[in-house]
Amino acid sequence: MTAETTEAAPVTDADQWREVQEWKERVTSTSPLLSPLRDSVGEIRALVQSGLRRVPGIQQVDDGVHDVLHQLAAAGAGAGAATVRRDAVFARYRGLGHDVTDFKDIRRLEVTDVQAAMPRLDLAYPAFAAVQGGTTSLLLTSGATAITGGASLLGIGGLPGVAVIAASLTGDALLTVATCTRAVAHVGAYYGYDVTKRSEQVLALAVLAVGLSSEADAPGAYEEVSGLISQAAEGVKKKRRQRQLRRLAAAVHQRLLSQIGQRELAQLVPVAGIGIGAVLSARLLGRVVDAAEHLYRERFLHEKYDVPFAEDPPDWVTVG
Repeated sequence: MTAETTEAAPVTDADQWREVQEWKERVTSTSPLLSPLRDSVGEIRALVQSGLRRVPGIQQVDDGVHDVLHQLAAAGAGAGAATVRRDAVFARYRGLGHDVTDFKDIRRLEVTDVQAAMPRLDLAYPAFAAVQGGTTSLLLTSGATAITGGASLLGIGGLPGVAVIAASLTGDALLTVATCTRAVAHVGAYYGYDVTKRSEQVLALAVLAVGLSSEADAPGAYEEVSGLISQAAEGVKKKRRQRQLRRLAAAVHQRLLSQIGQRELAQLVPVAGIGIGAVLSARLLGRVVDAAEHLYRERFLHEKYDVPFAEDPPDWVTVG
C-alpha cells in the first residue's frame, strides 16, 4: 500500500497581496470596546508610576532613561542598520542560486525568493528580547528588594537599590532601542532596502513606529508610512527629510517610553516580574518584526507592479 502525497500549491503574488491586505485591515481597525479597558490600565499605570517616583533617587533614574531614549530615537535607524552585515544577506541569496551583489538585485526577485532567503527573524529577535527582559527583571527585582531592605535575589543587597535599578533600566532601554532598530533594518535589507541611507532611515523609523503603536494610534502610524513611501517616489528635499526624521524620532521616543514604562512596572513585581518581563519584551520585538515584514513586503509588491503605495492593487493582481 503506497501513501499518496500531495504537494502544496505554490504561493502566488495574489496570495501575498491578500495576506498583506488582511494584516493591514487588522492594524488599521480599532475596537471601541477595548478603549475603556485601555484607559483604565493607563490610569493605573500612571498612578503606580507616580508612587514609585516618590522613592528617593527614582526620579533621577526616570529622567536618565528618558534622555537615553530620546537620544537613541533621534539618532534614527542608522545605528541598528550599521550592525546588519549586508554581505551576509547577499551571501544567503547567492547560496540559493540568485546573482545578488547589491540591494537593487534583491528587488528584481520574487517575494517567495525573499521569504526563502530570510532567516526566522520572527523567532530570533523575540527570543533574544525574552532573555534580555528576564535578565532586566531579575536585576530590577534585586534593586527593589534592596531599596526596601530585604534580601536580594542576586546577593547584591549591599549595593544601593536605586543604583541597581538605574543601571538596569538604562541598559534595558539601550538594548531595546538597538534591537528594535536592528530588527527593522534587518527585515528591510532582505527585501532590498538599504537602511544605512538617510532617506531609508526616515521610512525605517516610521515602520518602527507602527510596530510600537497601540491599537488606538496604529492607523495613524500606518498612514505615516504610506505618505512617506509616496513622497519617496517623488523625491524629498534634504531639509524636509530632516524635519521628518525629527518628528518621527519624537513619535518613536514616546512609544518607547510607553512600552518600557509598562515593563518597568511589571518587572518590579518580585519573582513573577521575571517571567512577565520576558514575555512583554518578546511580544514587543515580535510586533516590531511583524510590522516590518508586512510593510516592506507591501512596498516590494507595490514597486514590482508599479502601483502607488496609497492605492489598492488592481483586481487582476489580487485575483489568483
